[in-house]
Amino acid sequence: MKWNTVKPDVITVCTYSGFAPVCFMKDGEPAGKDISFLKNFAADHGMKVKFIVLPYFIGIWREPCKGSCDIAAAGISPWKARKDESPGAVWTKDYFHVQRSLLIRKADKDKFHTIADFKGKTIAVTEGSSADLDIDAETRKTTTIEYRSDQGAAVAELLAGSIDAFGEGDVSNLYLAIDKPLTITAVHHLDPKNPEAFSFPVREASGIVDALNDWIAARPKDEYLNIEV
Repeated sequence: MKWNTVKPDVITVCTYSGFAPVCFMKDGEPAGKDISFLKNFAADHGMKVKFIVLPYFIGIWREPCKGSCDIAAAGISPWKARKDESPGAVWTKDYFHVQRSLLIRKADKDKFHTIADFKGKTIAVTEGSSADLDIDAETRKTTTIEYRSDQGAAVAELLAGSIDAFGEGDVSNLYLAIDKPLTITAVHHLDPKNPEAFSFPVREASGIVDALNDWIAARPKDEYLNIEV
C-alpha cells in the first residue's frame, strides 16, 4: 500500500491532549479512542503511525492542509466553517456521534437543567470547540465563559467550586464524572436537525481518505464507543 504520506510508510496524525477519553496523554504517551482507532487502521494497512500532540485544539483541522500531518484526530466535528478554513483537506465519513453536555457537581443537579439556568454563573469550555460554539451571544451576556485547555484542571476547579460547569461532549463528560461527585446536565444536540458527528480531516494529497472511509464503513456498530482507554 503506497500513499503519499508526509513520511514514507508512516501515517502522521496531529492530535490534542485535552479531550479524554477521545484523545489525551497516558503514561506520557498519546492515548484515547481516536488514537486507538487510527492505530488499528494503520496496522490493518501495514503502516506505522506517528502522533504529534499539539497544545491547542482550535484550528487543528487546518494542520493537514499545512502538510504537518496526514490526518487530524481530536473528536473534530465537520462544521462548514471548519471545512471552509481547511482547503486541501478532505473529511471522512462520520465515525461517531456526540451530544453537547455540561459537567456539574452532583449537589447542583436540581439547580441546573439547561444552559439558560447558568445566569450569573461560570462555564468553562475549550476554545474553538463545539462546546464553545454552543454558547450563543445571548448566554454570553449573562453567563461568564472561560477557556480551559486542561481537563484535569477544569475538573479540579469544578470540584472546588471555582467554576459551575464544564462544557464538553457527553462522551467526555461522562468519562470525567466516573468515581467523582459529578454528573452531566443539559444534554442536547447543538443542531437538532444535524446530529453532531466526529470526522477526520485528511490531507487530500495523501491519498488516504478513500481507504479510511472504506475502513470506517466496515467497522462493527459501537466499536468506537467500546474502545477501552
